[in-house]
Amino acid sequence: MKFLAASALLSSLILSANCRVVDLSMRQDDLYPANFKPNFNSVFSVVIQKPLSTVFPILGTNQELGAQIHLESIASEFQEGAADSVNVNGNLEDAFVRTATPAPAGQGFPRQHFSYIETIKIIPGLSFLDVVLHLNGTYTWDETRNITLYETSSDKSVFVRKIRRFEEIKGGTATNVSEVINGQCPFLEQPITQSKARTTHQAQMNLFHTLFE
Repeated sequence: MKFLAASALLSSLILSANCRVVDLSMRQDDLYPANFKPNFNSVFSVVIQKPLSTVFPILGTNQELGAQIHLESIASEFQEGAADSVNVNGNLEDAFVRTATPAPAGQGFPRQHFSYIETIKIIPGLSFLDVVLHLNGTYTWDETRNITLYETSSDKSVFVRKIRRFEEIKGGTATNVSEVINGQCPFLEQPITQSKARTTHQAQMNLFHTLFE
């Protein structure tokens, strides 16, 4: 039975890979955000027992971006790219800025470019079934409203947006950090992507407190 299950899964992965080859247009950044149609999501929040003035620089800017991302068990090889800024019409959380033209110096919201790798293990011990994603993204923040925007695209047609909000609680002695993920992936990969997104998201945010210890 285990062999049959593995064979079925492998066949699904091969079919999915073939679909990705056909659907090359999904990899083109010039179609983002026009073709962004989310089909997986996650919502989670944690409380950090530190004031907002301490929490936001660590979790809301590029100061510890690599450390944040490496809290994901599936993340590796983070590389920080160029830092620039971007102008937005309206609120940052409603914008798509990853591929936007940089703003003139001194204007707009700060934006940090980055890349890293995610390795999703389908069956432990069978590395040939691993799904490896090479991601490129940006992290942009609005310090006035305590909101950040994370956007990534991968070489396997996966697009992700994360909106993170920071709120003072307990008379300013603690901070509530909430995050909403919306993402798009190939249809055949949606079930496992949805499952992994929620478990990985919660596990990562539950480790945020370690960045303050």
